[in-house]
This record gives sequence, C-alpha cells and structure tokens, in this order.
Amino acid sequence: MLFVLVVASMPMPAAYATAKGEMRRVPLIDGSTLTLNTESRVDVYEEEHRLRVRVRRGEVFVEASGSGEPLLVEVDGVQLRAGVAAFVVRKLDGQPAQVVVQDGEVGLPAPNGSVKSLAAHQRGSWKTTSDRVEVASLSADQMHRELAWREGKLAFHGQRLAEAAEAFARYSDVRIVIPDPRLANASVTGLFAANNPAGFSRAVADVFGADVRQHTSREIVIVPED
Repeated sequence: MLFVLVVASMPMPAAYATAKGEMRRVPLIDGSTLTLNTESRVDVYEEEHRLRVRVRRGEVFVEASGSGEPLLVEVDGVQLRAGVAAFVVRKLDGQPAQVVVQDGEVGLPAPNGSVKSLAAHQRGSWKTTSDRVEVASLSADQMHRELAWREGKLAFHGQRLAEAAEAFARYSDVRIVIPDPRLANASVTGLFAANNPAGFSRAVADVFGADVRQHTSREIVIVPED
C-alpha cells in the first residue's frame, strides 16, 4: 500500500506529440509556448510550481516567458535553463543533440558543474557518450535556415542530394530515391516546401539534367538522363 501511495504522489507528465508532416503549438501554464515539428514528442512536468520539459524525440521551438523560475528543458540527459529566450532543441536519430538560440540566453551545464550560457545566434551540440559541447556562432542566413521548418520549409546550403532526400523523409511517406552515386553526392542549395517531395524532385532534376520517375505513390526516383 505504501508503494502505491508513493507512486500515486509522483507527478505525471502531460505528453504532446506530432505525427509525420504535422506541426503543433502547445501553450504552457507559465506563458511559455512549445512548437513541435514533425514526428516530435515532449513530456511536460509541473513539479512544485516549476515546469520541466523533456524532449523525447524530434525538434521543438521553445519560447520561454521568463515568468517565475527558469524553464527547464531536458534532452539526452542534459538540462537546459532559460529565462526569457527563444530556442530550438533537437533530438534526431543518428545526430548529436542540439540547441540553437534565436533570442535571449540558454544555460547549458558544463562537466565541471558550472553553467555555460549560449547567446543569441549560437548553436550547441553534444553526444551522450561525450562531455564535450561544441559551440558555433551562426550568421543571419544560417539562423534563417535553422528555423525554416517553422514556416513549413526545408532550407539547404550545399548539402548532398542524398541528405536532402533523408530530410524530406521526416515529413512525408513518399521516399525520394537517388540510385546513382554521383547524382546522390551532388550538392543542393535552396528553399523548398517540406510537404512537397515531388516538387523538390522536379526542381533538382531540372538543375542537374536528370529524370524523375514515379512508379508508385510512395516512391520518387531521380536518375541521370539516358
């Protein structure tokens, strides 16, 4: 009975998630807001009048209100602290965890117990197997590309076509297949609608002199012209 009472008294999180291709805005009780990108999930805890957000997967834009205690945002075991700030938190398969600060400052704990502050237009990246945090400063153009998903866009600047195809796969069940290695390694730059893999395929095919073949409703193949 004691065990049941202890479990019952533990705070239960409110879970919010998005499906593939979906975006969702979640208001929090302290005036902060979360915007979840495609295939994302967060758990929100209220503990002793303090909010804690755990990013389980995906990409989340956080607008912290700065009212009361700092907002705590946890990703991959690292707890970020924010007053008045706007920032993106990412937890994507096969990639380091990231935080990208648009406005304000975000506190990031260091291995020695101190707190490192990430300022506006800075990106911090880390792997769970390493204590090292890599910090990079971003130009205005880079920030625009980092946040393009909030407008339903994908922004590329020199990425390989194969990487761009993987990015589109996060937003749609329609797969872009590029079997030719030379074409797959070609670089692409531009701004494209995230929910339109067919339009992207036609656009890059025109640029690289390739053909687009769609044999099924779930697969688009880009191949060099015969």
